[in-house]
Amino acid sequence: MEQPQADQEQPRSGGAWLAAGRAGPPPGARIKQALLVAAAVVVVPAIAVTAGLWWGEDGPAFGAGPDDAFSTAPECAVVAAETVEGVVPSGRLETNEHGPLSDADGAMCAWTSVGADGAAPRFLRVDFEARFTDKAGDVTGASAAAREMERSTTISDVEGAAPLPSLGEDALVWPGADEGTAELVFRRDNLVVRVSYGGAADTGGKPLSFGAARDGAVDVAEQVADSL
Repeated sequence: MEQPQADQEQPRSGGAWLAAGRAGPPPGARIKQALLVAAAVVVVPAIAVTAGLWWGEDGPAFGAGPDDAFSTAPECAVVAAETVEGVVPSGRLETNEHGPLSDADGAMCAWTSVGADGAAPRFLRVDFEARFTDKAGDVTGASAAAREMERSTTISDVEGAAPLPSLGEDALVWPGADEGTAELVFRRDNLVVRVSYGGAADTGGKPLSFGAARDGAVDVAEQVADSL
């Protein structure tokens, strides 16, 4: 995993991503990839080949506390192959990053069918961030994760945003910044999970409807939640 160069801007935290009120990558990822399909351009939030999880030069401050339910972020394999195939037919894993963050452990997984013969160009991205109890033991990992989720309240004002009680009282889904995309966030104890899904409805390049993108994101999130 590459360390950031000294002159590179440090990436925003997952909390800052939520506070921005739109989809966005955790550390190290680019935000869009332009795709030309049948003379139609579909803008896809990046499953960037340059993606990475970056941390300060001193590394993570500490590991999980004894009461933190998740001592590490899940691996990409927690997203079942059949689940990926259901939303991204012929999709392939392009990003599989896992590493320590400040007071947390993170993982970033992304699949795409861009360039697959006869497949609609789509993407799926699932990010995990296991928050840890602070060094003094004053703030538990679950509390830190809950605070991060509270920042999604600004997103709840986005037209089309809706709560997802089946995934928790603070879970939320909303339209992505680009047409044909949906973003979703939910929490399990000290683990925050984010799902981004979208792309084209078919090989002709017409974007997915928000309803279809939302349903796909929810299907993925529910499978992941059941697997945790």
